[in-house]
Amino acid sequence: MRNNIRRLVATLMAGFLAVGLALGYWQVVRGPALLARADNPRLVIAEQRAQRGRILDRNGVVLAYDQVRDDGTTARVYPYPEMVHVTGFYSLRYGVSNIEASYDETLRGLAGRSSLRTFTDGLLHRPQIGSDVMLTLDADLQAAADAALGDQRGAVIALDPYTGAILALASHPAYDPNRLDETWEVLRELPSTPLLNRATQGLYPPGSVFKTVTLAAALETGLASPDEIFTDATGTLQVGDFTVRCHNHPGRTTFDLLHAYAYSCNVTFAKLGLRLGVERLAEMARRFGFEEPPPLEIPVETSHLAATSPVDTMDEATLAATAFGQGELMVTPLQMALVTAAVANGGQLPAVHLVQAVQDGSGQWHEPGRAVPHAAISPYTAQQLRMAMVLSVKEGRAGEAALPGVTVAGKTGTAQVGEPGQLPHAWFIGFAPAEAPRVVVVVLVENGGDGGRVAAPVAREVLEWILTTDAQN
Repeated sequence: MRNNIRRLVATLMAGFLAVGLALGYWQVVRGPALLARADNPRLVIAEQRAQRGRILDRNGVVLAYDQVRDDGTTARVYPYPEMVHVTGFYSLRYGVSNIEASYDETLRGLAGRSSLRTFTDGLLHRPQIGSDVMLTLDADLQAAADAALGDQRGAVIALDPYTGAILALASHPAYDPNRLDETWEVLRELPSTPLLNRATQGLYPPGSVFKTVTLAAALETGLASPDEIFTDATGTLQVGDFTVRCHNHPGRTTFDLLHAYAYSCNVTFAKLGLRLGVERLAEMARRFGFEEPPPLEIPVETSHLAATSPVDTMDEATLAATAFGQGELMVTPLQMALVTAAVANGGQLPAVHLVQAVQDGSGQWHEPGRAVPHAAISPYTAQQLRMAMVLSVKEGRAGEAALPGVTVAGKTGTAQVGEPGQLPHAWFIGFAPAEAPRVVVVVLVENGGDGGRVAAPVAREVLEWILTTDAQN
């Protein structure tokens, strides 16, 4: 009898042990994988009830938050929908984008948590609370940039030239992430491509704003000096079958180098390009960040000196055109903001970024790691470029960016698009005050026409808002 009882107890214990091991295997070893399966209804329920962290501007203004419905599920709310090209969207149907995507684990409260903890929290129906992310953007400045750009297609970037913090990033047209479920299919088909972030992903010929890179290369290599005189600057230059003309001049036939930049003379810069050669010009572009996207927290396209063919196969006609901003050049507004920042700060390419601080699980704020700034040009070259940009606003093509009582440094561009019937892209790059730069502003207006008449006034409005606000504070 005792033997039968012992056998029964042993059998029961073995059974319990087997069940326990199986439960342990499925809960501990396989649990996280099961939880992550797309067909797991618990995952959908958990996502619907999870409370994501907030996205804030640099002053604590809430740009995205979760609203809890009566049934306990949450809805993502964006009080400033025009900032969607930075904040991005969060959708159970369409996924996540931009900051919502790059900081998804932080916003979900998963950063630094073990998969076992996540699994057991889900199993026990513990509420999942995310952490907040603070951006470098200023919501008021962003509104001013949006207002200045108006209904025009294009982009505006305001950047701290020393830290690389992006203060405003506007891309038009935008869309409303609060209405994504009802508008997604329409947004994808619109010819105005509102889903495209023109500031970081739009690639455009830069026109004359690229003369900043060419002038930097000429000064850095010593192949030209600021006081060099170009006697036939307003004539024409024949490069093979390609004729270069200088359309912008104040009734004079000679320029020194800095005035040739201020009046945006294509002939002078075509000559500089031929004097430099492809390798030197390409090296200068690389030092400014071309050919490699900056490590930003949202998607960025790479800017190219030659978008459709290898640089080393560039012929002289294309080189001449590239030197004054045409050819096969394709750049993002963000790339030109980095070039301008290096001029403004004395030669350093700053570590551009959009995230100022991230909250941990205990509520403490931490600054994320940044890329290390590096020298793009010498302080001397930066000083000469600054002088040329000041001349451009005071005497040259960028006069519409001038502000009373403030020295503005700037350069305009009118970039031909190569398609019949389409107006050129209008560009402005600049900073103020020139002697102690507070902010870099870059404006692109797609098919806007003349950069001096279209883009420069937009930049002036943004610069005026920033400097007036600074003075009041």
